[in-house]
Amino acid sequence: MQRLLAILFFLASCFAGLAQNPVPKFSSYAQRYYYLDSLRSSFNGKSTEKVLDTLRSLSKRAEDAGDKELAYKLKLVLYHEQVHRQATGRDTLINKIAEVARYAEENNMPYLQADALQSIADFHWEFSRHESTALENFIGAYNIYKNFSPGEFPPKQEYISALGGMYYRYEDYDNSIKYLQEALATQPPRGHNMYYTISNTIGLCYRRMKRYDSALWYFQKVYDSATNEKNESVWKSISGGNIGITYFQQGKYTEAIPLLDKDIEVSLATNQIKNAAGSMTTRAAIYYYQKDYDNAEKLLLKALHLCESKPFWPNYGLGAEMYTWLYKVYAAKNNMRNAYLYADSAIMAKDSAAAMLNTLNLAKANEKLSYVQRKLDEEKLNDRIKIDQLALGKKRIEATFFFIGIIVLLLVIIFIARERKRSENILLNILPEKIAERLKKREHPIADYFEHASILFIDMAGFTTFSDSRNPKEVVNILNSIFTNFDMLADKHGLEKIKTIGDCYMAVSGLPELNPRHAEAAAEMALEIKAEMSKYKAADNTPITFRMGLDCGPVVAGVIGRRKFIYDLWGDTVNTASRMETTGIAGEIHCSERFKKQLEHKYKFKSRGSIEVKGKGLMETWLLM
Repeated sequence: MQRLLAILFFLASCFAGLAQNPVPKFSSYAQRYYYLDSLRSSFNGKSTEKVLDTLRSLSKRAEDAGDKELAYKLKLVLYHEQVHRQATGRDTLINKIAEVARYAEENNMPYLQADALQSIADFHWEFSRHESTALENFIGAYNIYKNFSPGEFPPKQEYISALGGMYYRYEDYDNSIKYLQEALATQPPRGHNMYYTISNTIGLCYRRMKRYDSALWYFQKVYDSATNEKNESVWKSISGGNIGITYFQQGKYTEAIPLLDKDIEVSLATNQIKNAAGSMTTRAAIYYYQKDYDNAEKLLLKALHLCESKPFWPNYGLGAEMYTWLYKVYAAKNNMRNAYLYADSAIMAKDSAAAMLNTLNLAKANEKLSYVQRKLDEEKLNDRIKIDQLALGKKRIEATFFFIGIIVLLLVIIFIARERKRSENILLNILPEKIAERLKKREHPIADYFEHASILFIDMAGFTTFSDSRNPKEVVNILNSIFTNFDMLADKHGLEKIKTIGDCYMAVSGLPELNPRHAEAAAEMALEIKAEMSKYKAADNTPITFRMGLDCGPVVAGVIGRRKFIYDLWGDTVNTASRMETTGIAGEIHCSERFKKQLEHKYKFKSRGSIEVKGKGLMETWLLM
């Protein structure tokens, strides 16, 4: 009823003319919201200048009429249109939106304040990529509008859904489900698309958590509802495709195939390329398991070609999945050149996806610190106001409140210290301690050259065959046990772990702190792993062996990029060590000529002769005995 009334007000103003009927008068924020909703729908097809001039004029008229809340809400709409219609001047616009939020807070306009904070969050999430600022404002808006009913604050469901979607990107699936289910329970969704989006995302969360029955329940709800609605073939296709992917993950290939094929057909016809590519990748995986490698290759290359021309590419998660299956397909077809090419691409995509997630998690930890610090400042201010008010003769009450304030302050300080320590621990799990300290001092980018360092690569021999025949959880537990032991050996011998790439472990000796015994330290770690190799076994006593590659020489190390907090190495030494591992022998330590020359006075080496090394040609290589 409120929405209909607002639309009638808007149409009346249009017919009467803005000069004679400036802006309607409203008694609630909901009426203002629906009025602006109908106003914005009238902007379709209109020029940017005309839209912006109309909004400026209406805002001034509302202010002249004394409706400050409507005037500032119109300014929010104006800034939103400017942000999306022009690529320049966005920093100035976000400052103007922040001014609206401050004005709303100072003048006790909570509905307007919640809208402004949500606008700030959307801006940083979509344009500036400042995840911590976006998260802080998403939560700040939620803490205000959660107390309103949907009748008072119409966008409540939409905003809670956005918060749940944000946690889905963080891979915080428990919180994502919590907020998305709250969004569903807030009110019947204002449109089928909102209902489908929320339910589908809950299903995706459960699938990521491997709770397949719950995932299928939500996907099936969307599928059944879309089937009963006219013109909902796209959502029927999407949900059917998600059911098919879930069946695939359960090993139910026969049930999955028709759903995936239908989703691919409809998604391509409606230009839903990302969705189509996901189902095409899963369909190709089924071809792979059916040993139909030609169709698997054809479908994967088609999906990759479609994605590469779209704005959402690169998508590291989807890319890693497609590259991995292409690697498996080419390996099965014995086309090792392409297999190695796509294996490298899969590794790079997985590294990029992991780095992005690490950045998001750091942002979430930093947001907690900034939020708590701000609350501490508010507590201090409130305590000061209370003390000033109680100073007029209420000494006992003042003393009591002061004592309580001190306790609260101490508790908050303890909480801040604990959260700061937790944030620093996250940083130290990603970066070496000295590099983390340099980043905290705002030294960025970091790029250091080391004349002498040794690189060690360790890879599990036959990992693809080993993992394909085992439960994924068992494989992860085995890798976790192995890599934990490698971490302890790295600490023991003074090496710095750089990263793990699938079943490959990379470490370096001689940086970020110089070590004149860098080659010896790397050799000692490799020899200790070789000596203990017989201890590495799966639960069924299947022996696990490793290929190890070593090289030494100059290395560039550092942290680059705006959003990828990862300490990485570059240079010929890194590439050569990697090639020593990939061309190595299971159970042996494969070394370059220059590594052998560093230690031939102390260790025994056995010549492997000249071998062809990718990107290097013929090389004389050695086995460390």
